[in-house]
Amino acid sequence: MKKTWLAIETATEACSVAISDGQNLWQDVVVAPNRHSDLLLPMIDGLLAHAGLQLAQIDAFACGVGPGGFTAVRLGISTIQGLAIASGQSIYPVSSLQALAVAAPGEPTLVAFDARKGEVYAAAFRSDDAGIPELIGAERVCRPEDLVWPPTPGPWRGLGTGWNQYAQHWSAVRCWRADAYPQAAQVLQIARRRATAGDPGVPPEALEPHYIRPSQAEEGK
Repeated sequence: MKKTWLAIETATEACSVAISDGQNLWQDVVVAPNRHSDLLLPMIDGLLAHAGLQLAQIDAFACGVGPGGFTAVRLGISTIQGLAIASGQSIYPVSSLQALAVAAPGEPTLVAFDARKGEVYAAAFRSDDAGIPELIGAERVCRPEDLVWPPTPGPWRGLGTGWNQYAQHWSAVRCWRADAYPQAAQVLQIARRRATAGDPGVPPEALEPHYIRPSQAEEGK
């Protein structure tokens, strides 16, 4: 098992970096919309210094790959690719929706990010025995009124910025938190579990964003 990890998550308003050496976990999180490009590299350098590590000591990388803001997701992808290429290591891509679901271990969770244009990025998860969220159905982008939530009876928890604007469409869900963002430590937790199960990750050049919705450039083709 690879022991020393660096993970980043940039898909939403929160920019975060996490490092783990197998015994300790360090994380830096800043909620600063539209400032990720200014913050990310200094946060990485600062956290490496705080952990007393050099980039060459990182054994594996993980990255939240979206969905989320296109520019923010691309920034995370390109940054982690550069770091992994420089150190010759693989990358573990993690859904940003799944990452946030880690914040509610053991609870069925409905994650929704504000996707603009009157839509949400949305997915439902249940945790496995190790507390890792497993996707129910598919991740999607849609109008909030098109989601039939909760998908099954029971005590579901809502998480994510989509609940701030659209909770009225899912009134059967009584417990939700809109000021929750996916974080790098959650990305790292999922990636490390996959590595333990034998997943080798992907080469840096194979890492792709998980937009769900086509970007404006793709829509223009």
